[in-house]
Amino acid sequence: MTMWAATLLLATAGLAHAGEISVKRGGYTLQGEDTGSGNTTVVFEAGFGQGPAAWKQVIAGLGADYRSVAYARAGLGKSGSDGVTKRIDDHLSDLSALIETVAPGQQVILVGHSYGGLLVTEFARRHPQRVRGIVLVDPATMGQRLAYMKADAARVQADDDALLAMLPPSMAADYRALVEQLDAADAASERAMPDVPVVLLTATQLADKPLVFEETAAGKVIWKAQHALLFSTFARGVHRYVATGHSIAKEDPAAVVQAIGEMAAIPVSAGR
Repeated sequence: MTMWAATLLLATAGLAHAGEISVKRGGYTLQGEDTGSGNTTVVFEAGFGQGPAAWKQVIAGLGADYRSVAYARAGLGKSGSDGVTKRIDDHLSDLSALIETVAPGQQVILVGHSYGGLLVTEFARRHPQRVRGIVLVDPATMGQRLAYMKADAARVQADDDALLAMLPPSMAADYRALVEQLDAADAASERAMPDVPVVLLTATQLADKPLVFEETAAGKVIWKAQHALLFSTFARGVHRYVATGHSIAKEDPAAVVQAIGEMAAIPVSAGR
């Protein structure tokens, strides 16, 4: 089991009407929440198995000066499913469609937590022209799993088995597909990012009773190292440590609101 997956155990496209967003895809429809009316559009990607509710406190902190869009990925919350296992590329394609729906031809600020942070990073890598800036909230990384396997493969496998035993079949299939991709030999090689500004927030608090390897002292050392490596691939930005657990958006929403404000203060770039 991974920390960013374990959080779920805790807790023609267009506007349907004010407050809701609907994006038709092949065989299913994504559903989300559209809040505020500001000129700056912020799109939120939640962690594995989570949806818009994960960002409730952050969006409330932003207020009406921002347009905040939070949605559920295929098969989660109110979003539909075509029954096909979703991989990283599928989620990125859905995110692209959502952005094109809510902000056609415009740059947005992307905010991602955990697995959502991995998706936001990869989207910015592939489509920097669509991104004004990104906020990574204790993000997963492409290389983290190989780093954990190197440290304690038996524990990582045991965590996986425990998680899979608790997940519904469709979500378990998505998790297996994700593990397969992160286990690939080239997943750990961090590549330089395009010129996209970033605020990276890393949680520092250790769990009193670790559920997974990532929550142990040894796992946290690796987690921080992965974040330092990820941050080194960006040309500009801020890496900030936050004294919370993995769910920064719930434990310290003001830290996320501040980071979004910093991205909003950066002028829209026409050169990417």
